[in-house]
Amino acid sequence: MLRLISLGSAGALVCFAGCAEPENLSETSQAATVKSLETTSCSTSVVLGLSLQIADEVNCMMPGQLAKFTPTANIVFASQAVLPYLDLEAQAALTKAAVGTTIRINSAFRTVAQQYLLRRWKDLGRCGITAAALPGRSNHESGRALDVANYATVGSRLRANGWDDNVAGDAVHFEHLSSADIRGADVQAFQRLWNRNNPTDLIAEDGDYGPNTEARLAKSPAGGFTVGAMCGVPTPPPIGTFPDDVNDNEGGDTGSTTEPTGGCSAGSGSANVASLFVMAMLVGRRKRSMAVK
Repeated sequence: MLRLISLGSAGALVCFAGCAEPENLSETSQAATVKSLETTSCSTSVVLGLSLQIADEVNCMMPGQLAKFTPTANIVFASQAVLPYLDLEAQAALTKAAVGTTIRINSAFRTVAQQYLLRRWKDLGRCGITAAALPGRSNHESGRALDVANYATVGSRLRANGWDDNVAGDAVHFEHLSSADIRGADVQAFQRLWNRNNPTDLIAEDGDYGPNTEARLAKSPAGGFTVGAMCGVPTPPPIGTFPDDVNDNEGGDTGSTTEPTGGCSAGSGSANVASLFVMAMLVGRRKRSMAVK
């Protein structure tokens, strides 16, 4: 079941995927664009390649933030669309809750590419989806949310290990509220990947989802870019003005304003250049002042 709720005072609409996505994998193609899958698929597994790159890039930006996990006898993926990443603390709490039982997961961390398709399928009236958050706003993009198929059996174990089924009427949805909410990091990770692979068509790496980012996401390769995540490689400072820079919100869209920190964050390069420029100006002024004296 998919539900919409109001998120605090911001009033942001958030989508929770409460059931396993239907499997329809025959259309998966390395050459397919994300947009081409709007009308030919009903499973976000078709963008798993791109989503894995986005998750890996998030970990380059925020080292250790997301923990990758694999199915076990105790943790079972109920869908091939499950992206096997969660916040590090949330993943540890899931593993602890699964001791001595089996937890069947419908959905975990979800990237902006997966949310883009869910939103488009909703807008097109496809795949039985009647509600979906705008990309960048889903709680599953926070890295701390799960949808659990056998929630009635394992719900008490999850709650005992810090998971909260905090959405009325959406019993399958659980969140590890003590973990960080990193919504926006996946959007910035995509923006970095796009710029790395399209140096003549740069967009702002600000973590805001809007029309310019959406247009690039639509024509991105579903199977992933030629150049994927790169850790330890700082982003060069921007030159000129990007189409997204007006009001820093990509045409009026709102969403997470959290800027990922640590690693090779996108803003660090331009900030350092600005600091050096100011220092150079101050030194120059001091030398001129000394010369006058």
